[in-house]
Amino acid sequence: MMSNNPSFGRDAKDFLKQLGVCERVSDQNEYGIRIKSVTPCGSEKKTVRVLVSNPSGREETEFVLMNIHVDALGLEVGEIDEELLPELEYFAEVAKAYNSACASFAFTPSSYSALYKKLLQKGFDRDACSDAIACLKETGFVKEDEIALRRAQIFVGKRWGRTRIVMKLREEGFDDSALKLTKDYLDEIDFGEICVEHISKKYGNIPEDDHGRRLMYASLSRMGFSTSDIREAMKRL
Repeated sequence: MMSNNPSFGRDAKDFLKQLGVCERVSDQNEYGIRIKSVTPCGSEKKTVRVLVSNPSGREETEFVLMNIHVDALGLEVGEIDEELLPELEYFAEVAKAYNSACASFAFTPSSYSALYKKLLQKGFDRDACSDAIACLKETGFVKEDEIALRRAQIFVGKRWGRTRIVMKLREEGFDDSALKLTKDYLDEIDFGEICVEHISKKYGNIPEDDHGRRLMYASLSRMGFSTSDIREAMKRL
């Protein structure tokens, strides 16, 4: 979530010191901070060029921000207050986190929750991670319900039971709203028949002794098959 409190990033004076800018001098004409340009950088971001001037010289730097943050901050060409600089730095970090999340998603489609954890592991702070994920939701780049459905189809191909599939998807960070399509899909799957395939492949047929049946039942339960799935499979066999 975006903060309304301009406290992100480093202190403004520390930021200016890094740029080699002295503290404000008495002659206001010799000192100034202004946005020189705000230009598109792809379809989702803008490059904000900032010029900082003082009696000893001028320093120009640029920040790449998400469009949503450029609009929220009301950034446009002209003079700005020095307190805005740490905010620009912070939201530039959010844009980097967003890029990192997109790259991770392209390599391995994931839930929002999993992407958030990956960003933390890469060293982004929690606020930047949260704002980056908010941007992903805003742009619609990640469609969790479709990703969860594709993952479920893979697990069905591995002949997993319904319980194990849903549990695995929850471990991967998909919540109830993201699993709606998946649950509808799983309702159409004949898990009794998949259970039959497991029994036929591993046991050949239903074990005749009670001990063997208990072991088979426990094994099928671990694979995610329900009691009704197992009973249905045993009837078919």
